[in-house]
Amino acid sequence: MFIKKLLATVASITLMTGALLGVSPPAFADDAVPAHDPPVTETITDTPAAAQESPAPASSPEPAVAAQPQPVVAVVPETPAPEPSAAAPVENPAAAEPAAAAARSSQPEQQSRPQNNAKVWVCKFVSSDNSPSGYQLKSGKQPIHVSVNALGDDVNDTGSFNDRQPSFVVASDDASLCSRTEVVVDEEVTCPTYQYGGIVNVTTSTKFFYGSAQVDFTQTQSTRPLTEGELRACDPPATEVYVCQFVPSESHPSGWVVQEGTQPVLLAEGDLGPDVNDTGDFDPQAPSFIVASDDSSLCASVTVERSTEVRCPSVSSDGSATITTVSSFFYGSVKVNESRVEDTRELTAEERYSCPEVGGSMVATAAVSFEEATCNAPQRLILGPVVNATWGEITDPEGPADYSVTATAIDGADFPAAGPQVRAVGGSTTVTFSGVLDPQLDPFSPECDLVTLGLVMPAVTFSQASCDVGGSYTLGVAAGYDPALVTFTVNGVSGIVAGTYPVAASASVLVTVQVVEPNGFEFDWSDPPAFEFQTPSSDDCVASEVVTAQLPTLAYTGGSGSAGAWWLLPLSMIVLGGVAIVVRRRMAAELH
Repeated sequence: MFIKKLLATVASITLMTGALLGVSPPAFADDAVPAHDPPVTETITDTPAAAQESPAPASSPEPAVAAQPQPVVAVVPETPAPEPSAAAPVENPAAAEPAAAAARSSQPEQQSRPQNNAKVWVCKFVSSDNSPSGYQLKSGKQPIHVSVNALGDDVNDTGSFNDRQPSFVVASDDASLCSRTEVVVDEEVTCPTYQYGGIVNVTTSTKFFYGSAQVDFTQTQSTRPLTEGELRACDPPATEVYVCQFVPSESHPSGWVVQEGTQPVLLAEGDLGPDVNDTGDFDPQAPSFIVASDDSSLCASVTVERSTEVRCPSVSSDGSATITTVSSFFYGSVKVNESRVEDTRELTAEERYSCPEVGGSMVATAAVSFEEATCNAPQRLILGPVVNATWGEITDPEGPADYSVTATAIDGADFPAAGPQVRAVGGSTTVTFSGVLDPQLDPFSPECDLVTLGLVMPAVTFSQASCDVGGSYTLGVAAGYDPALVTFTVNGVSGIVAGTYPVAASASVLVTVQVVEPNGFEFDWSDPPAFEFQTPSSDDCVASEVVTAQLPTLAYTGGSGSAGAWWLLPLSMIVLGGVAIVVRRRMAAELH
């Protein structure tokens, strides 16, 4: 009797388990999903802890608790069973159906790893025999928006994860992050000669990238004829310049004089020879030089300087004025001659009026001033004007003083009593100034802090529009920099301040950055190229739950044919249950 009950229990459990496993196969990455099949929504819920407890053994005489569904076991009564026939049912169908349903309800839901609601953009690749890398982007919208739960736990720093193809995570919904092509065209111009015509050799280099990894490189060579501009560059027209021309002269101190006629003259630069000086300075080997314009004063010029020294009247002299005239003669910017002439004349009425009255001795005055010490030099003594006196040389006397200078009155003049500016006592005809100069300032003192320019590194980012959020661009600076040092120009509108700005429709956005003077940019900054915002259409957008349902194709990886092997388990359990039923019936027949 016990064996018959045990066989009945085994038959029920194996049949129901096989049926449950048969209708719930897992999904694998290698199981092909038709491209046009409608998406299936899958909802994963956690099974209550109570539902995960194992059912009570079949031999237990205690009834099952109502709160915990248990598999229903068919119990054969002890009365003799009729002889089985082909027409009679093996078991009560009405009892078997609820038992199978109860068995299915008692199975806990398949447990999944802890779920994370965050989503990322993934570039999905498939195998390709035509691509040099062996892979190509999967057809359709790229990148795709998927949950991080689909990536597994092995996403590395580059964004790649455990997938049979080189799929990887990217920062935003930007198809250029999945694959891009860089084309560099180098041109070498060969100018025409008397034997050969000119030609341009063109080298085109093409690099193909998956993300940041280069997967292909091609280089082609071609030629093209020269353009009109390139032909002009190969044979440029003659450049004409103004030149001052000279001829030898025995009478002039320099040995040269400007050539007669109109000077300067306009000549072709190629006809000047190797000795012409481009800076315009005098060249003793060939004294001709280039000047900026058709101005004769640029060839030869005279500068005259005059100075007047006044001696006021005294008891023994009526006073006088000495005029010194200095004439300097130049060829271009080089002084080739100088003459000095001194002339003495009587004082004018105005000069006499500015002199002190004659009576007794004349008054002599002298004063000094100082230029304050700086971060580059110590304090400096400056000799002031003197009246009826002359300055001597500045000396460095022995002792603590750093300087000493004496003013001496002219004949008939005397200095007044020493005042606050006179720091040394002398006779009435001399006065000496001496003292200690302040040293150079400490270069590490606050007064010597150098004024440095501020440098700034702008930061401009673009966020492409998606089905969930609109596009936007962010203007600012990198961490650690002052955003007040820059302004932005967006599509020709200047004065835009830092911030994030939305883009509602498809449009091109060009951003340039201006630095606030006198600051500058960091060396490696360059304005970004124009960014194309594309608003996705309703056909491009798929409900988020539909995308979630397709995630297991990225989550699981397995060998080919895994789904077929899975069906062997439920099939074998159903066969085992059938065998148990047959054995139990034969035992019942033998008892009779």
